[in-house]
Amino acid sequence: MYLVFMCPRCGSLRYARENQKTAGCFKCGYRMTVDPTKIRILFKTDKSEEAIAAVQKYKITRGRAQNGSNNNFLE
Repeated sequence: MYLVFMCPRCGSLRYARENQKTAGCFKCGYRMTVDPTKIRILFKTDKSEEAIAAVQKYKITRGRAQNGSNNNFLE
């Protein structure tokens, strides 16, 4: 199982395997515990391709929101 989650420090999105113990944020470098009680999980999937697509879609949507467009994530 793959989890798509937000960095608790900067809000950047990334994914990791559910059984992975820690993950580093690519944006701010924060090292976090992959623990559903400590991180905000947005999406779960069995396929890494779906986790990657969710992160990419979020980044595109976030870029549009910063430029004045209003689209919802994971529509």
